[in-house]
Amino acid sequence: MKFSLWIRLQKKYLKPKFVSLVVSLLASVFLFLSAYLTHQSMQKNIENSLTLQALGIEVVLRSLLQNFNLDLLIKQKDFLSNLILNERWEGVAFIALYLENGTIVLHSNPNLIGKIVEESPLLLYRKNTSYFKLKTGERVFLYEQYVPFQNFKGILRIALHIGPIAESLSYARLHLTLELIFACFLLFGSILASITIHKMEKKLEKMTELEKWQFITKILLHEIKNPLATIKGFTQYLRKKLDLNGGHAQALDLMLKETLRIEKLLQELSLYSFPLSPELEEVDLDKLLDEIALSLKIIYPEGKLILHTEKKNIKMMSDPRMLKSILLNLLDNAFYATIEAGEREVFLTLREEKGHICLEIKDKGRGIEEKNLPHIFEPFYTTKPRGSGLGLAVVKKLCEALNIEISLHSTPKVGTLVRLKFPQQKG
Repeated sequence: MKFSLWIRLQKKYLKPKFVSLVVSLLASVFLFLSAYLTHQSMQKNIENSLTLQALGIEVVLRSLLQNFNLDLLIKQKDFLSNLILNERWEGVAFIALYLENGTIVLHSNPNLIGKIVEESPLLLYRKNTSYFKLKTGERVFLYEQYVPFQNFKGILRIALHIGPIAESLSYARLHLTLELIFACFLLFGSILASITIHKMEKKLEKMTELEKWQFITKILLHEIKNPLATIKGFTQYLRKKLDLNGGHAQALDLMLKETLRIEKLLQELSLYSFPLSPELEEVDLDKLLDEIALSLKIIYPEGKLILHTEKKNIKMMSDPRMLKSILLNLLDNAFYATIEAGEREVFLTLREEKGHICLEIKDKGRGIEEKNLPHIFEPFYTTKPRGSGLGLAVVKKLCEALNIEISLHSTPKVGTLVRLKFPQQKG
């Protein structure tokens, strides 16, 4: 049981479209993660490098502050400013020493001595390092550490220029952005490829199904057509020659009717299964509709076809046999639904719209449920008790062969409207 379930899951999900989508999705995720981790690693390495640089400066400053009298340095004020003017300290933005209450006691900018620091990552967040934006707009790297003295505990702040490493940071961000864009393109491409493969699979399934029905139809046509013609001929002969009444006559009529139904099914199978090659010629639509109306009158004597044409003498280039088959199928469905609902009238309207000939067939049948509408043109789908389910599938295929647009709208308990839009005629 588990093995068969595994086989079914493999058949359902281990298809090229799913495999390509999953592989591309994983590749996109790994690509983005790789870029993100590379960016994080580069940023961490840069911060570590700046921290080591600040630690080296801290060691030197601690030695200076311990060897010199702090009170003297505070009175001198310009000790730190003179210090960072040295070219060996050119990477330093500023140096400050302040108390835990934030009061600056030493600063490379003497004007800031005695003022309060704006923000201290060490005091606020217990962090030794952070990035800080100066009033000039420059972004610097801050390093802070406690420095104990005899009478108080100060905080040493070292700010480093990040200009030399800004290019590396920009490169890391650019690399991350490009990798992200490429990952998105890869994912989009995989989705597009999956959709394309899905369409190809559908076409392949349709071709396989068509080949299957072509094979079945060939067998049916070969094995059934000739015997069926014989049965049909002898039934018609017996019905005409023998003076039968009552049940025997009804039996022969039923036999003939069923024979004609099988013959129609074989014709529909042939039309649906084999490629169609329209033979175009000039068709007088008014004359064709008159012929169809006469045929329907024989089949449905109790029905009434109400024909309304806004334009007379309409001629078009089409295949008359295919066109007649389309209209007979649609009108047959319309009369069947109408009479089943206890009505009689079917409406056929012919009009011209923007250079196109449009034909509408409207019945007063029970209508089609909304859930069934997407399936009405599928082969062998029918709501009739004795229907073959090939009628509308054949109509759809014939319309495609003749480049006719077909649409169907139906409302339960109201009726159905079928609209045909013929291709624009040249000349």
